[in-house]
Amino acid sequence: MNNLFDSIPAVAILYKAKEAKMLFSAKTYQAFAYDTGLEDIIKNIVNAAEKIGLAEPYYDTCFIEGNEYLVSVYNLSPAGDSFILLQEISSLKHIIEKSFLFGEMKKEIDDILEATHDDILITDGQGQILYVCQSFKEIYGVASEEVLGKTVYEMEKYGIFSPSVTACVLETGQKVTMVQSNKFQQKIVVTATPIRDESGTIRKVISFSHNITEFLKLKEQYEYLEKKVELYTAELEELRSKDINFSNVVGKSKQMREVLNLINRVADFDTNTLLLGESGVGKTLLAHLIHSLCHRKNGPLIEVNCGAIPENLLESELFGYDRGAFTGAKREGKPGLIELAQNGTLFLDEISELTLPLQVKLLKVIQDKTITRVGGTQTIKVDFRLITASNRILQDLVDQRKFREDLFYRLNVIPIFIPPLRERKDDIFHLCLYFLEKLNKKYKLNKSLASSTIDKLVNYDWPGNIRELENVIERILLTSEQDNVTVDFLPENIKNPAKSVANNEDCELPAALDRFERTLIIKAYEKHGTTVGVAKALGISQASAARKIQKYARTL
Repeated sequence: MNNLFDSIPAVAILYKAKEAKMLFSAKTYQAFAYDTGLEDIIKNIVNAAEKIGLAEPYYDTCFIEGNEYLVSVYNLSPAGDSFILLQEISSLKHIIEKSFLFGEMKKEIDDILEATHDDILITDGQGQILYVCQSFKEIYGVASEEVLGKTVYEMEKYGIFSPSVTACVLETGQKVTMVQSNKFQQKIVVTATPIRDESGTIRKVISFSHNITEFLKLKEQYEYLEKKVELYTAELEELRSKDINFSNVVGKSKQMREVLNLINRVADFDTNTLLLGESGVGKTLLAHLIHSLCHRKNGPLIEVNCGAIPENLLESELFGYDRGAFTGAKREGKPGLIELAQNGTLFLDEISELTLPLQVKLLKVIQDKTITRVGGTQTIKVDFRLITASNRILQDLVDQRKFREDLFYRLNVIPIFIPPLRERKDDIFHLCLYFLEKLNKKYKLNKSLASSTIDKLVNYDWPGNIRELENVIERILLTSEQDNVTVDFLPENIKNPAKSVANNEDCELPAALDRFERTLIIKAYEKHGTTVGVAKALGISQASAARKIQKYARTL
């Protein structure tokens, strides 16, 4: 826009109201010295224009360095931004008056008129055209020799220009500035000044015009850019209002993109969310992400691992206790973790580990939004968003009567399944790079992974998922003697994944059982192809077969 503005062959100024800033065209810098007080003059004229409204162009005159100028003000936007055009008239008027009075210097006057950037038209006191610049044809599409001797009234009748500013001057006797149109429907700013003799009779009328079509295009471009800025600003504010931050979430695979899209859609709603997936898939990280995206992000995020707190302490930790509730209790009592989540988010990890009595109490909290402390009688209102997580199939626990069905349905409003790492191998490479950078920074190292090492890591099944992957990368970075870690430093079960699980001394029993069950389910499903066939072959119910197929054979 600056290049376009500087290319304007006129004394022009762009006034930006919001910043109270003026931009001058290159022609303006050439015409005036820096200390002429031009900015103050323009500000006064713009203020006067604003007082009477800027629906139409505003015109005024001023003196700068002893010369008289016509000042035209055009509104560009509702914010008050304006385009100002300055046209010198005093010196031109002086030259013309002098030539008419003394009948000399005609050639000099013609040269001066032709040298101006504006189109000049001179008539006598009856509107007959005496002189036009050669540039008249460029603006009005008619050669100068075709209009000499004709009247401005004829030009207006033929549509060469309309309305005629000279006719208005002859009618009113005053200097007039207006916008007229040529036969190409282009917009032209025209100013006409009467030249009088000693008796006050109008002897001549001189008018000069400037095609403002380019200026109007500039205005359209300006308005278009303003709308774009408004749009981008609104989009930026929307992103800022959500404070979306995926910097710690590595998920390039299709499965994880679907998970993240779902989280982004539901995060701002105060509905119960259940995160499901194997141990180590990142449920805790995603719970933190959901909290950061919701309108409660400025409130607390209280995280409780239901499997890490002893059963006899979990109730008092969750619900708090009053003074004297039990031996060893604090004299003043203690608020529970549910209370501490007020106006924020309560994240209950390993929800399947809650005992049935605590499940009843949690159900009441969800339904009534109230709690009662251990040993207390007062009901306390609570307001929080609930996120729960489990690495077990809660429906199986419901079938086994180890988990309340009514609580399950309360928690399972928005279930989000985070697939295991073996089902989204596209993410393993990016996770390797992420952990490599993180651990190098943590331990002040500068190590890298050989391509063959990364291949082994990508092709491994990772029963411990992301947690296991991070631990393995940390181990090989710290134990390797080389800066470029090779396959030799990988654990044996990753170097040779075809080995039997039973021969892997590092494999814990739950992981081994899980892997063995997965192998049975996948083979049965590949062979029989239906839940009924898998159930019959393995001697389990069809419902259990369906859930295990969903868990282990999602990619089949």
